[in-house]
Amino acid sequence: MFLGTDLMAGACDRPRAPEVRGVRGKRELFGDPALVPTRAGERARDELALADAVVAALRGLGAEALAVEVRLPDAGDPGAVVVTGLGPPGWDEAAAASLVGELCGPWSAGVVRVAWRAAAPAAPPGRAGDLPLFCALVGLGAAAGVTIDRLLRRRARSALRG
Repeated sequence: MFLGTDLMAGACDRPRAPEVRGVRGKRELFGDPALVPTRAGERARDELALADAVVAALRGLGAEALAVEVRLPDAGDPGAVVVTGLGPPGWDEAAAASLVGELCGPWSAGVVRVAWRAAAPAAPPGRAGDLPLFCALVGLGAAAGVTIDRLLRRRARSALRG
């Protein structure tokens, strides 16, 4: 009895995501605060924090599916911020680049690039989900009607026999 329960629990468990090996992202490499602080680690954490601030600001305006990469300035590199995703309604790339530039400050991002994809048109506010629901209810009603009819016939037959 317990074996069946254990087998059923194992079979009904959610499938695990496959373990991905290979190149890890910056957040996975440097995101752990328990790591011994180094200049590279602190720089990466600063870049991650700035990217999170940009994502939060753009999501607050209505942007979706954002990917933000921040590279702080170095000796020969002026630094950069690259933003991609579905832009907020009514915002063009220049306005978003201006906002991201102001958010990051001139000392942290020499180059700001923003690339928006056009958002998919919103579905009309019609009631598209009603037809499948209606078909399911008609099917359930038909099945219930057949079941009740068979029960009544069985009861009538047993009353005649008995």
